[in-house]
Amino acid sequence: MYSYQLKISTNNVEDFSFIEKRFPTKVKIVVLPRKRKKFVFIRSPHVNKKSKEHFQILDYRRVYYSSFSLNSLKEFLSNIPNSAQVCVKCLT
Repeated sequence: MYSYQLKISTNNVEDFSFIEKRFPTKVKIVVLPRKRKKFVFIRSPHVNKKSKEHFQILDYRRVYYSSFSLNSLKEFLSNIPNSAQVCVKCLT
């Protein structure tokens, strides 16, 4: 039994509720600060300089510490949603 650190980031907060249902009972969850990217576009650059469009992309991140066997880790990683990015570290 090895202990692993999984760093998961996604743009969809609902992915974390799906992921947390799949974890074993002994999991330490660390909520990391979210990253916010803001974009501002000028609608009409010639006449109406004050008319602007505002957009933002939020990136939510969590770190999970847990003990997995290698087979259960492979099964867990195969069930993660496609929109999530995962980084796995072995802590043992």
